Amino acid sequence: MKHHYHPTILIILIITLIGLSLSACATATSPAAVPTARPVGETPGSPVTAPTPTTQTAVLPIIRLHSGDFYFSVDGKPGFIYSRNVGGYKPVHYERLMDWSQAGGTTFVRIQLDSMGMGYTKQGGLDETWALQWEQVFDKAEADGIYILPVFSGWFDWYTGTGYTTWPTNPLNQVNGGPVKSPAELFQKDSATQKMWMDWLTAVVKRWQGRNNIIAWEIFSEVNLASGATETAGIDFIDLAAAKIRSADTQHRPVTASLADDGKWPKFYREADIDFIQVHPYPTTSQLDREIVRVIRESITRYERPVLIGESGVAYAENYPENAEIGVRHAIWAAMVSGAMNGRALYWEDGFGIFFPKLGATWMEKFKSADLPAANFVKGVDYSGFKPLTSTPSSGVWGAAIGHQGMVLGWFRDAKCEPPDWNLKPLISGQSVTISIPGSEEDWTVDFYNTSTGYRTLSPITVTRQGSTVTIPLPDFQDAIALKMSPTK
Repeated sequence: MKHHYHPTILIILIITLIGLSLSACATATSPAAVPTARPVGETPGSPVTAPTPTTQTAVLPIIRLHSGDFYFSVDGKPGFIYSRNVGGYKPVHYERLMDWSQAGGTTFVRIQLDSMGMGYTKQGGLDETWALQWEQVFDKAEADGIYILPVFSGWFDWYTGTGYTTWPTNPLNQVNGGPVKSPAELFQKDSATQKMWMDWLTAVVKRWQGRNNIIAWEIFSEVNLASGATETAGIDFIDLAAAKIRSADTQHRPVTASLADDGKWPKFYREADIDFIQVHPYPTTSQLDREIVRVIRESITRYERPVLIGESGVAYAENYPENAEIGVRHAIWAAMVSGAMNGRALYWEDGFGIFFPKLGATWMEKFKSADLPAANFVKGVDYSGFKPLTSTPSSGVWGAAIGHQGMVLGWFRDAKCEPPDWNLKPLISGQSVTISIPGSEEDWTVDFYNTSTGYRTLSPITVTRQGSTVTIPLPDFQDAIALKMSPTK
C-alpha cells in the first residue's frame, strides 16, 4: 500500500533512541501495574473485565490451507480467523501478548524473527542463542493455543538508503567481520551471499518444521524495499527460498512473502511461487475499514489468490487520535466481510507500541480484546465458497457483505462515523441495505447481531428476493450492526 510513512522505519527509529530501556519499561508495566481495559462496547461506569489468565495448555486447532481455497481451514472447515503482530526484545516481552491474543479470540500471531537478532553468525551459521529464545516464545504460543507466522527477514536488514536501516548491525556485513559488501548480493542469483542465506533458511526450517503451531512461513517482509532488489531478482529470490522451505518442511505448510506497495512490482504477486499474497494497509486518511474492503477486493480480482492482511494501522502510534479505538473496531469487522483470509493484523496496537516509552503495554491493553466480538460472530461459520458480494446501503450506513447462495454475512456502520473524530450518532434509524445474492432462493431469514458482543440480540425477520437482490430493513442501532442471512426453510 502507498502511505506517507512506513511503520517499520518509525518504530525502529524509536527503538534506536530508547536502546536497552525496554527492560525497565517492561518492569514498570508489569501485569499488576497495568489497569484492565474496558471491553469493547461497554459504556462508562460498566464493570471492567480482565481476560482470564492461561492456567493450562489450550487446545491447538488443526489449521491448513488447501489448494484452491481462499481461507484457512480450521479443524477441517474453511473459516475466517484473526491475527496480530507481536514484538519485543526478549521472550518475556511476548508472554503477555500471547495471553492477550488468546483471550481476545486471535488464532495466530505474525512475528518478525529479526526482533531478537537476525538469526545468523558472521559466518552465516545458525545462531543457537537466537533459536532458543524464539523456541521459548513458540512454546508459550502453543500453550495458549496460538499459531505462529514466522517472518525470516525484513527489508531494513538489507537496506542502505536514507532513513532507518539495520544493515550496519547485520552480522553478515563486512564491517562487522562478515563476508557481505552490499545488501544487493542477497538478490544476485547464485551469489555466495544468497547461497549462505538460503542454507541458513533451510537450517531454520528443518529445526522448526516439526512444531505443531506454525501456520505458514513468510520468507521476507516488504522485499521491494530492500537495496538491490529488482522485481525480477525479487521473484527469483522468493521462488528459490520457497523451494528450499518446501523441501525442508515435511508438513508442507504454505509459503508467503510481502510487498510494501504492490503497484511498484505489479508482476510479483502474479508470478512469485507463494501460496497467498499480503496487503499492508496504512491509509493516511485513517479510514482503515474502507481501505481494507477496497484493497482486499481489488487484490482478489487482480491476482485471483488468497489475500492475507499482514499488518495494518489506523494511525501512527504517537499521534493516535483520541477516538481511534472506534476505527480499530470498525476495521476488525470490515475485514470479516472484505474477502480477506484474516482480520485485525494491527501493527502498533498489537505489539509494537511497546517500543514507545509514552505508550507501552498500558496503551496496547486498550486493544487487547477488540477482536473478540467479531471472533464470536464468525465462530463456526463455514466460509467454503464465500465471495465478496455487492451491497448498496442507504445513505446513513456504510459496510459490506460476503457469502454465497446459501449464506450471507453483513456488517454496516454509521456512515458519518469517520476520522479524525469518529463521532457517533445516538441512534441510527430507518436504514436499509440491498445485497446482490447468487442463486434463486426466494425467502431469506435475517438475524441481527450486536457488534459489541458478537451475539444475536433481536428476533429474526424474513425478506424476499426481488430479481437478483434482497433488501434488508435494518433495526435501530448505534455505531454498527452485523447480520447473518440464510434461505428460509
